Amino acid sequence: MQSLKVLRFKGIIVFGLAAGIPAVAQSLPPDFFESKIRPILAANCYACHQDSQLGGLRLDSREAMLKGGGRGPAIVPGDPDNSVLIKAVRQGDPKFKMPMGGKLKDAEVSDLAAWIKDGAKWPATTVTVAAAKPGQYVISPERRNFWSFVPLKNSEPPVVKDTRWARTPIDRFVLARLEKESMKPVKAANKRDWLRRATLDLTGMPPTIDELAAFEKDTTPDAYARVVDRLLASPHYGERWGRFWLDIARFGEDDYRSLNPFPRGYFPYANAHLYRDWVIEAMNDDMSYDMFIKAQLAGDLLDEKIRYKMLPATGFLGLGPWYFDNGSVEVTRADERHDRVDVVTRGFLGLTVGCARCHDHKYDPIPQKDYYSLAGVFRDTEYHEYPLAPQSVVDTFKLMQDDVEKKQKQMQDLQQSLGSKLAERLALESANYLNGVWEVAGPQKKDKDAVVEARKLDYELFDRWTRYMEKPSEKYKYKEAWQAMMKRPESKADEAKKLAQQFQDDIERAMIAKKDIEEENEIIRAKALEGTKKKKFANKPNEFITNDDFCPGCGLELKTLPEPQSEFWTEMFQHEISDGMDIPGTDKKGPKPGVLLFRGWGLESRVGVTGQGEIAALKKDIDDQKKKLEPALSYVHGVTETKNITDLPLHIRGNPMNLGDPVPRHFMTVLSDGEPKPFAKGSGRLELAEDITSSPLAMRVIVNRIWKEHFGTGIVDTPSNFGQAGERPTNPELLDFLASQFVKDGMSMKKLHRQIMLSSVYLLSTENDEASAKKDPANRMYWRFDRRRMEAEEVRDSILTVSGNLDPAMGGPSAELAPGMMRRTVYGRVSRYKLDTYLQLFDFPTPSISAEKRFVTTVPLQRLFLMNSDFMQNEAEELAKRAAAEPDNPARIRKLYQIVYLREPTAEELKLGVDYLRDEPMREYEEGKKKAAPVTQTAKPGEATPTGIAADVKPVPPTVEAIADMAKPDGDNDDMGNAMMNGVPGFGKGAKNADVKYEITPLGRYAKVLLSSSEFLFIN
Repeated sequence: MQSLKVLRFKGIIVFGLAAGIPAVAQSLPPDFFESKIRPILAANCYACHQDSQLGGLRLDSREAMLKGGGRGPAIVPGDPDNSVLIKAVRQGDPKFKMPMGGKLKDAEVSDLAAWIKDGAKWPATTVTVAAAKPGQYVISPERRNFWSFVPLKNSEPPVVKDTRWARTPIDRFVLARLEKESMKPVKAANKRDWLRRATLDLTGMPPTIDELAAFEKDTTPDAYARVVDRLLASPHYGERWGRFWLDIARFGEDDYRSLNPFPRGYFPYANAHLYRDWVIEAMNDDMSYDMFIKAQLAGDLLDEKIRYKMLPATGFLGLGPWYFDNGSVEVTRADERHDRVDVVTRGFLGLTVGCARCHDHKYDPIPQKDYYSLAGVFRDTEYHEYPLAPQSVVDTFKLMQDDVEKKQKQMQDLQQSLGSKLAERLALESANYLNGVWEVAGPQKKDKDAVVEARKLDYELFDRWTRYMEKPSEKYKYKEAWQAMMKRPESKADEAKKLAQQFQDDIERAMIAKKDIEEENEIIRAKALEGTKKKKFANKPNEFITNDDFCPGCGLELKTLPEPQSEFWTEMFQHEISDGMDIPGTDKKGPKPGVLLFRGWGLESRVGVTGQGEIAALKKDIDDQKKKLEPALSYVHGVTETKNITDLPLHIRGNPMNLGDPVPRHFMTVLSDGEPKPFAKGSGRLELAEDITSSPLAMRVIVNRIWKEHFGTGIVDTPSNFGQAGERPTNPELLDFLASQFVKDGMSMKKLHRQIMLSSVYLLSTENDEASAKKDPANRMYWRFDRRRMEAEEVRDSILTVSGNLDPAMGGPSAELAPGMMRRTVYGRVSRYKLDTYLQLFDFPTPSISAEKRFVTTVPLQRLFLMNSDFMQNEAEELAKRAAAEPDNPARIRKLYQIVYLREPTAEELKLGVDYLRDEPMREYEEGKKKAAPVTQTAKPGEATPTGIAADVKPVPPTVEAIADMAKPDGDNDDMGNAMMNGVPGFGKGAKNADVKYEITPLGRYAKVLLSSSEFLFIN
């Protein structure tokens, strides 16, 4: 009998290996389908193969499985190996893998195979589901039971074998998973690595050698806890973890399109830093996460006692991108709502609700109506500026602002009037200029200076006429006769004079025709006015109600000249017509002015004493008024309720011009208990915030984000997608435990940090274990700590810290990152319009959308920055000064190693350093000798110098247009965001206000090598 049992056991093993499923000696238990199969299908298959029927396949009934889809029947009862479903989940074919975004556990695959082997029995449902109305979206119980939507489970820490290693509940969850795979964690990190890791994790800056010495001396059991508590109490904690949240909040300090219709130019948000500072302060104060959410979504709706403190938090919504130059009001308002729906749902709930803008979500149980229920909340929410001053001060300030605007409009009208009169006068002299052009460029080849003097011409205008008459014009033919004449070597003065007069007549006819057209258009504009005053251009999101608000009058059907004459008039009186257009934020300039158009100093120098006096007087008046507006009035960029609260109609196929029925504002259906209740208080923002804070999903999302920041990967490594297309948790029990504990601890982020960082998991070293690496190469089970490179802010802040140059001042307006800007990087300007090049180089995320995670790239330009930038060399020289007082080079090297690496150099490292410092001066000297000495020559009058310029020729002063170009206001942003790259090949030293003065020394170069090393830039 015993041998029979053994035989049967061996038979089972053999069968299991052959078929890949558990042996089925008898029919499966009655509850097998409900306990094993339905949960697998609901969690992994129904999102795509229920109502969506992707591939023509449904998997929510036996009949549907037998019918199958494009690949035939999904199951063959009794034959799992030939069932398409099993082939898909086994993933043997690289082109045919299911489920999307993941892989079933081996046990789940075996259960499915066993169920099919047993005949694929599908019990009749015992749940009564109300019949859906036609067109109604019904979420099945299976889809509601997806892992991330269900309530938090009270996961008890599992029993583990190695009880000595598992110091905390976190350790037991991680170790249980490892022991299940016959794996074990690597050894613990040394104190130096752990302290550096913990300090950078919590403050974004490295520890000092003194802090390490104190930590190493502390042998008490709570030594690690004391370090964590000290770091959590540091104000630098808020700067580091505030930046973590700003990524998610897509924080930017301007609009990436920059409202540029005429153009208006760069348009920064003047007080965006107030939101950033609020986030930093909230982190330092350990504000509970539920209040953190409510403040950002509805800070203006909170109790009056705390409302004033929470208003800056509404910048979460108010500082989003502005879309109002990107199409019609209907489209841009829809884009604004979409941005807010996206950042709220991905940021707080880890769901891609934005995918339901045009149709029901393809993967998650999110109907299109849910999208518009949330979009309706933001339809009833508008941008608002909250002044940080008493109302009387605000009213006075606005009156002065209006006065300045009126005077600026007066200046604009004056300059336009003077410019038009000048252009008309110059138009009447066109023939004289063209005759001069013929004399210089025609057969006579007269001296240009002599012709200009004889005909009393304007030198610059003469050059313009010369260039213009040479340039071909495809749009009109007014120049053809002149250009044909100029090609003939035998052309005569009489012919040139005749054609010049004809061309002037053409200009005069175009000028008169344009005036007549404008008189008619003024009547059309006047008839379209609402009231008696012209509408101002809007420049804030809440001011755009109709398309006419953004560009008053642009929608009118105005009369125009015939196209050839219109193009001709434009090139004379407005601007040169070319195929390319100027691009903001690039080196490409706008079109050149028309032949007869002068602006700025070019205009002022030509309008006479009276015109110059008018302009100067008005300029002085404007400057005086502007001084009265300094300092500028501070205000919070936030949001408020609209005056008329109403539900938003569903946009059929996402088209804001094709509206369906209004959708009541409410929370997401799948996250509600039954049918969601409509919001009843204003826009519903506060109710939405309360629903989010009470959602288990929101708790899972935030603890996962914080875990990821510490370990490099999340328990769910798609932090902003906890839906079907996202990754499944590698340790769901640990995730729920952390989320449950987070709620019990009052949603304190600092307590969560402490819990994580005092675990043995966080204490692990980065060493490799070959056996573990084969089983889990991505370290998703956390058998070791992953080494990572510092982020952009950590690199810059750490270098400033060790050089001794860091300015610890907190808060206040942002400044452009530059070699001379010594504050922490979090206080650098974050531009959507033109993101800082250094930040881009080190993988800073785009501030235009909520960032799920930061990716890490390795490119040659990073190394070029470390080797050549002024910032690196300057800070290296400052670092060298900290060691310069040491008695000799070995002592200086030891000092630098202690500051940078928190350790002593090895004997080999010390020798290399000493040799370098000994040889570097001689190496520099030899390199200098090889360089060719500059050639100095003295040229006789009339002879060319090495530059190619005759010695007796004086430099020609810049034209008035060139002077105006050099004196461009700050609105010209070609150099914006490049200051940190000064000195890097390809960037030069063109950035404004970026110069730093330093003297290169051998010790400074050596210090730069240390700062550029992997040991400094990576965290163990």
